[in-house]
Amino acid sequence: MDTVRGTAFLQFGDLLAERGAALRSHLAPHRIDLSVVGNYEKKFSYKSLVQIFEGSAHALAMPELGLELATRQQSTLLGPLQHLAQTAPTAGEGLAAVVRYMHLYSPSILFRLERRNGCTLLCFDNTLPCIEEIPQIVEKSLLHGKLMMAELLGTPFQPTTVLLRHPPQAELSVYRRYFDCPVLFGQDHNALVIAQRDLQRPCARHDALLHSIVRFYLEAHSDAGEKLGFAVERHIHALLPKQRCSLEQVAQLLDLHPRTLQRRLANDGIDFEEHVDQIRRHRAEQLLGHSDLSIARIAQELGYRRTTSFCRAHHRWFGMAPIEHRRALKH
Repeated sequence: MDTVRGTAFLQFGDLLAERGAALRSHLAPHRIDLSVVGNYEKKFSYKSLVQIFEGSAHALAMPELGLELATRQQSTLLGPLQHLAQTAPTAGEGLAAVVRYMHLYSPSILFRLERRNGCTLLCFDNTLPCIEEIPQIVEKSLLHGKLMMAELLGTPFQPTTVLLRHPPQAELSVYRRYFDCPVLFGQDHNALVIAQRDLQRPCARHDALLHSIVRFYLEAHSDAGEKLGFAVERHIHALLPKQRCSLEQVAQLLDLHPRTLQRRLANDGIDFEEHVDQIRRHRAEQLLGHSDLSIARIAQELGYRRTTSFCRAHHRWFGMAPIEHRRALKH
């Protein structure tokens, strides 16, 4: 289910052309046809999208590529989700609606809202490993959140702060120009910090009837497009690095009672703790074989507070120490 809609490439060809590059040459290595570009009904690999944006930023010597592309696209890439958000009663309800149905645009993207100290964090994650190594998609996604708030309110919007896990890719003045607020790096989250009062403001284009119609349409597609087990897996991937991955946490994100979630998973033959263990095992092998992260950092990414706990689990999974496994995978 590593997919994203073709609208993710809106304005990308124009941006490349301005820099003397051709869209086809950036898509061809990933076997993406030009007919996908701008088409909401067509899907392609989200991993390929991330690699294309990162590679293009490097090839064009344009560290602000993700930020510039988000500015040009606004929220048009979201299709019906754009209309759902714009017609909500308040900006907060508009954002919450997009978070809830984001899997229809891409099941690989994980947004969530967290209340903290009188503010709300719009946090961005995805199901790809090593999120700190893909700054273009992170910055692009968070700027989309800021621009969507401005669209919902019908006025310029300024976040309280932007939090990024990775180091700056461009001059700090560039970030200030795009986000118009302080941007902090090396943080625990990738998030937009929004004042509660802004979320309570009414949407400029609120339309109760249209909102209900779009929600009905998305509900119908959501039932067919995503099973509970996959939704749970997406949230486990996002919560593991924060060392807060529990049945209760996942149930809260899915707006379910923990017992209800446990019962529904059991009906599908899924035990939550075993599912977490399997995901950790698979991701450990990915990170050991395809990244240069230290063993301690991999342990943190998998949600272990102590490296020794990860090493014990790894020996149970593979019958060897992580460092031995890494050598075997890279030879």
